[in-house]
Amino acid sequence: MTVRSNFRWVAVGSLLIRNRANSPANAPDFNINDLVGALKKRAEDNKQYRLFNSETRTMWCDDIDESPDFFEIILQTGDKNVSGISFFNFSNRASRDIEKEDDEGGHYTAHVLIRKEPEPDGRYPILVEKVPGIYLSSVKDHFAWTCNSSKYEKHAPDPDDHPRGYRAIFEIDGFQSRTLRDALSSGVLKDIEFISYQEQHLDGHDEDPLIDEVVREARWNVGKRVTEDQARTLFQKAKQFMDDFTDEIDEKQMFVRIKSENGQIKRTEVDQDATETLEQAFIQNETITGFSERLPPRYTEFHQEVLQKMRAIGISLSD
Repeated sequence: MTVRSNFRWVAVGSLLIRNRANSPANAPDFNINDLVGALKKRAEDNKQYRLFNSETRTMWCDDIDESPDFFEIILQTGDKNVSGISFFNFSNRASRDIEKEDDEGGHYTAHVLIRKEPEPDGRYPILVEKVPGIYLSSVKDHFAWTCNSSKYEKHAPDPDDHPRGYRAIFEIDGFQSRTLRDALSSGVLKDIEFISYQEQHLDGHDEDPLIDEVVREARWNVGKRVTEDQARTLFQKAKQFMDDFTDEIDEKQMFVRIKSENGQIKRTEVDQDATETLEQAFIQNETITGFSERLPPRYTEFHQEVLQKMRAIGISLSD
């Protein structure tokens, strides 16, 4: 599976780092510095590789940096359960396959930004560049594994005054996560947005072609409160419209924007395969685009334009 070279999706989440729910009153607290310290220590000790799925997948972090507002990392993942890659030549219509060795796998990288200061509820806004294998829940799993070692425990005396170890617990939800039903019950449905992506031949197949990616967009403006029944009917019609909007099943997304009571407008993707749309978590997704050069298939270092655009999203969350 390849990644897009001209835009990326960014999932906006809310990271909670806590102790066990049944911990005693004297149990130590955990915060973002504990996670960052563990990530750095594992990289220094060359213990950063997590193998899972019967050792057919791995995830790791070598690159950790910070800016005034964020801790910034490059998260990497490998997946052996992928095929090789096929390329199609738009000039001569020939195909070319690149086979992979048995011990090779797809290699994907993503930027992850975590705001240094938590929200009033103690959660840290987190932004995850979405690529195959890297998304909110997989990032949570990797953070939990990173700190699941006696090296990163904190200690406090038990009732018998013996030291007792505690390990951090991680949760990542959608930023200000609620279900769509909850969000619509108190907010205004601004619009439903339909997007598809396809490549187009600008000079035909028989000449040196200029291949350009065409983005098709449509929007249904609603701009009012809707009842649960109205919303359910509207989403059913939207899914039917999406079926006719493009033939490229994997290259289309549907989004809704909801204006909350305090005037904030949140945008989230709608899962077109879900049986009950209103029960979906309202997870904010953003796109970053407009890069000066095409994005690489994987990052070997921090990509400054990607960082700048993700930082802007993160800062806007507190506006």
